[in-house]
Amino acid sequence: MDYKDIAREVDRSPTTVRKWCPRITELSGYQFTFKKVYRGRNKESLKQFVFTDDDLIKFKELAKLLSETNDFNYSVYEVYGNLKAKRERDLRKDIDDLDDYCLSKFESLVKQIKTLKTNNQILSNRIATLEQFNSRLEKIEIGLKKKNIGDLLNDKFKN
Repeated sequence: MDYKDIAREVDRSPTTVRKWCPRITELSGYQFTFKKVYRGRNKESLKQFVFTDDDLIKFKELAKLLSETNDFNYSVYEVYGNLKAKRERDLRKDIDDLDDYCLSKFESLVKQIKTLKTNNQILSNRIATLEQFNSRLEKIEIGLKKKNIGDLLNDKFKN
């Protein structure tokens, strides 16, 4: 079907129907199918809409609502949906998904921090133990030096 067929069915002019298409797309995001027609000497392509039976039904609903309300935007929103509202719903869904993702990452990071704190405590305990052993070794070394045993041992190992 083309503009003329739709115009006859909805009792409007083809020019009116042709003007409705871009506005419907702008308000609702609905994409009409089209084919490229090459006309003229330069064979420039022109966009010619090809309407389906579903498009005809929607145009009829739009014409009926438009004659009742005389509000084009409202009629388009009722028949085709609201692009702005759809974008807002999609954006809310994306925000919710991102919120869930961030929450799961946050929980994961909290677990990692707890694990790191535990490992840090274990390492601190090991360092304290090594410091105690080092202190004992230093005391033993001082005791051996006082008794000159350290010199005797050093001389013995040099030979």
